[in-house]
Amino acid sequence: METQCPKCKSDKVVKSGIINEKQRFHCKHCNYYFTVKKLGKKIDDYYVTKALQLYLEGLSFREIERIIGVSHVTVSSWIKKYNITRPPHSDFHPVYKILKTK
Repeated sequence: METQCPKCKSDKVVKSGIINEKQRFHCKHCNYYFTVKKLGKKIDDYYVTKALQLYLEGLSFREIERIIGVSHVTVSSWIKKYNITRPPHSDFHPVYKILKTK
């Protein structure tokens, strides 16, 4: 996707810094400065919901990271963002029970 000047529609545009988390551009044709919101990586809501569900089931951030493929820091930020707390019985971990029976 090529950025165009909103004033003259020219493609002769160069980056000119970042202001308020928005990319600033400068049009070489008409000398106009404009900003465009920076595009971030959007993670599908399914993965967010699944990560929160796995957290409530007792999995650690690192385990969720390995299963879903999202950084453990991202999982942690989702937990804080949605104010998720584990129930008091979350010390039980089904994986440990399976490993003990062998």
